[in-house]
Amino acid sequence: MQNELKFRNELRESDVAAIREILRSAGFFYEHEIDVAVELAEENLKKGEEASGYIFLIAEDSRGPLAFACYGKTPCTADSYDLYWIAVHHILRGQGWGKKIMQMVSDGVRRLGGKNLWIETSSRPLYEPTRKFYLKNGCELVAELPDFYGKADNKCIFLKKL
Repeated sequence: MQNELKFRNELRESDVAAIREILRSAGFFYEHEIDVAVELAEENLKKGEEASGYIFLIAEDSRGPLAFACYGKTPCTADSYDLYWIAVHHILRGQGWGKKIMQMVSDGVRRLGGKNLWIETSSRPLYEPTRKFYLKNGCELVAELPDFYGKADNKCIFLKKL
């Protein structure tokens, strides 16, 4: 392992390419899904965190960004937040960084007055480790919407009460 990861909330222009690489390295996402994450980052850079509604947490070491999360207030709710993205570069997988980032996101949402963290993911077999990750990190599977993303690809909705 290289040096320890450092965390920051300020998104930089150079992070856009890193976010794309982190997501590609995971091997889970379609290119159009990766494009959505990049759009959120570009929106944050263009409008700022408050106006865009997208809060980023970047984890990096001397090699650059290697993990990130993106979350934000759920519109029209009193105290709910959505976790849009959480991803760790494959070279760091299994080292506990996802858990650390999840805890930092939860702490950040609490500081903002949030009580609920909503997360969605796919039911495809490829996402079984992702679903297990959420369960191990204090989330509860509260709903599953059949065929949401496509045939036999349900939307799994998790809730983490804060």
